[in-house]
Amino acid sequence: MSTLREVVQQSVINLHRKTQEEWIHLKDIYEEVAKTKEVKNNGASIRAILEKHCSISDAFSGTEEYILKEKGTGLYKSIYYDQLQKINHLNIGDVFTRDQLMGLFKISGQSGIMKTNRLNSLVLITSESNGVYGDSLVTEGTILYTGEGLEGDQELTKNNSTLYHSKENNLPIYLFTKNKNRQYIFEGEVELYDKPFQVSEKDIHGITRLVWKFPLQIIHKENREYEKDEELDKVIDEVIEIENRLEENKNQQDFVFKDGPLNIRKYRKLNRHIQRSSKPDYIAEEIIKSKQGMINEKYIYEKEKERLKRENAIEQVKRMEEFFDHKKENEGFDVLSFEKDECGNYIEKYIEVKSTKAGESTPIDITIDEIEFAKEHPESYYLYRIIYSDSERRYVKVVKGVDLLKDYQFVPVAFKIYSN
Repeated sequence: MSTLREVVQQSVINLHRKTQEEWIHLKDIYEEVAKTKEVKNNGASIRAILEKHCSISDAFSGTEEYILKEKGTGLYKSIYYDQLQKINHLNIGDVFTRDQLMGLFKISGQSGIMKTNRLNSLVLITSESNGVYGDSLVTEGTILYTGEGLEGDQELTKNNSTLYHSKENNLPIYLFTKNKNRQYIFEGEVELYDKPFQVSEKDIHGITRLVWKFPLQIIHKENREYEKDEELDKVIDEVIEIENRLEENKNQQDFVFKDGPLNIRKYRKLNRHIQRSSKPDYIAEEIIKSKQGMINEKYIYEKEKERLKRENAIEQVKRMEEFFDHKKENEGFDVLSFEKDECGNYIEKYIEVKSTKAGESTPIDITIDEIEFAKEHPESYYLYRIIYSDSERRYVKVVKGVDLLKDYQFVPVAFKIYSN
């Protein structure tokens, strides 16, 4: 059962979605919360929760979840309102890296069905390769989606249950296809169009078991027309070409970067009028930025893996590959490698990859997670700096964790502020 705090949070998110309004009045929040039978509530307790989690309130507890337009107005919005706007303006065919997708929906994990409590929605991942789950492909706006659970009979619990009851709970569902290049393509917002059912299929061990199938269809909203974005496709083709070049030349010292400003524009039909966005496409920009970072990491990863292969360190190479293929956000480092200690035993080596277009004096960005990880593992943490990254003069400078903490100056450049 949800707590009152969770119900209030979900109610504000739902009101943003239903009304498309930035500011939600207190009385509307009361009415939305009253629709749920999960918790007992009253106006005073609801308002207490809002004020406890609003930074300009005298009752603020330090965990911000809402923004008050001005004291005395009774107008609130979720701190995730801007995030909801980005999600609302997704186009079918938009492409993401995994990190971008996780960041956009505020989720983490490897599951094919992921619930985001902060944004009160479901994210579903299917794959072009199908695999053990055997999802059907999206055909004429529909897909037969398989529930989660790799072995044994799938049960109608957790995320399977959430998806089963999604329509009656008005829970938005966003479907993405993972392609062979590990990109996530937005298929559209979907909903159940028929009752879920069970069928017999093989699990990962080849044993026959019962699985749940969810008939889903894409929702084409009345005020939006989705069109293929050819300019964005060109960008995707370019970054795939970069990755292919890297794969072809991974045994050489040279590697390829793509740089330059982007100003891709999207078109939508709203109320029978074509509107054009005047802002640069943030998705395309993030794809290029993220891909450059991935190329840097892949280059170092391949070099370390080649070294271990020459040393016949087969088990260590397997662990490198496993980490690189399944690493999560905020690990604190980019590449897991290994090196021999004084006794000849392999020990873990944590590598953070950074690049600068200019020389060694150029400052680099680093997160608090990376700093804390370096402090916890100073002897096994390494910073690999790619200097003059878009020049023929490029080279890699390796800085050990102990030297990084001793010889480099850390300057805070961003802070989170709260009202007194």
